[in-house]
Amino acid sequence: MAGDPREGQAPRVDHSLDTAALEWMRGVALVAALLLGCVHDVYELDPLAPAPPPRPAEVRILVFGDFGYSTPAQGLVARAIRRESAAHPFDLAIQLGDNLYYCGPDPARAGADACRFLPDGAAVAPGAATDDPAFRRKNEAALGALRARDGGPLPMYLALGNHDVGWGGGRCAVKGLSVDEASRRRACLEVAHRSTGWTMPARHYVVDRGPVRLIVIDTNVAVADYGGFTLEDELAFVREAVAPCGGAGPMCFLVGHHPPAAAHGYRVGPGPSPFRARMARLVLAAGGRAVAFLGGHVHTLEHLSLGSMEVFVSGSTAMGGFMPFKVRTPAAAQVHFATSAWGYAILEADAQGWRVRFEDFQGAALHCCDAGRDGPCRPVECR
Repeated sequence: MAGDPREGQAPRVDHSLDTAALEWMRGVALVAALLLGCVHDVYELDPLAPAPPPRPAEVRILVFGDFGYSTPAQGLVARAIRRESAAHPFDLAIQLGDNLYYCGPDPARAGADACRFLPDGAAVAPGAATDDPAFRRKNEAALGALRARDGGPLPMYLALGNHDVGWGGGRCAVKGLSVDEASRRRACLEVAHRSTGWTMPARHYVVDRGPVRLIVIDTNVAVADYGGFTLEDELAFVREAVAPCGGAGPMCFLVGHHPPAAAHGYRVGPGPSPFRARMARLVLAAGGRAVAFLGGHVHTLEHLSLGSMEVFVSGSTAMGGFMPFKVRTPAAAQVHFATSAWGYAILEADAQGWRVRFEDFQGAALHCCDAGRDGPCRPVECR
């Protein structure tokens, strides 16, 4: 272990590597991992309580992120998801952003300039989709035709990640387009796209299913305002979306790309982090009504606690690898579990409470926790 994930400070995100070099290095790392038997570190940092008696799930949700690139790791995780879905079907799935590496859909493609957000800055005007093949090539094809428990196609909802909007320009710059215009178009095209494997009703939106409400947010504004989208608008959306949560209402989960807490190996800079302060405002906007946050961005599988909110990171799919756990951010976060193993998470809920299970690409259970309606999710032995 490169360092204790309980120690560290806030990260500074660095996307400065050349695209070709990054692809080459990741390819080499993934091939090496396959040859070595795909051995990954797994850290279970709490004593495990006995598994509670099994309860039927009223809703069963597949949770994974950072999936949008055709790599050996993507293929392995996708195969595991297909196997699990066939044996124990889900009711819906949520992708946690970075759905199309490295720069999202093509904002210069024919018809992209016609994509327009409605006045609310969230939904997109009808008829704005393009025929960009990147959606199928990089994301949808790997999963195939997943079926839901009701026998129909598995509803696949998605959140926006930084790579989906070509954050900051750089290698994602487009000649003739400003950084803001290119990012806004990319976000618009992802919202506008529709298929059996892709549903994004708006830039931020709510999904209600049984006892669960998923509040899907655009966490790119936690890094900085972009493309005309602001943190203030996101805060207002969260405050409204959590209104029915808690008590006799639904169990609510914030869903977004950037998690509010993580253990990771990103380089860190001196001084306070603007991202951390802005993300803290998003969490506070929920007013304690959200029991957990489901995020990606960090290419790992993790379970942490941040005050009364549980945080689950499920970003170890297409771009997963060997993230060293050198730092923990913020300092108040408590790490329960962390691994660089490729895999995904499963969220189940019923009238009594909810539970989360992490599985690797071979179908092995890595970590499980169980919670009442209001949490917290206590680590338990996996059945």
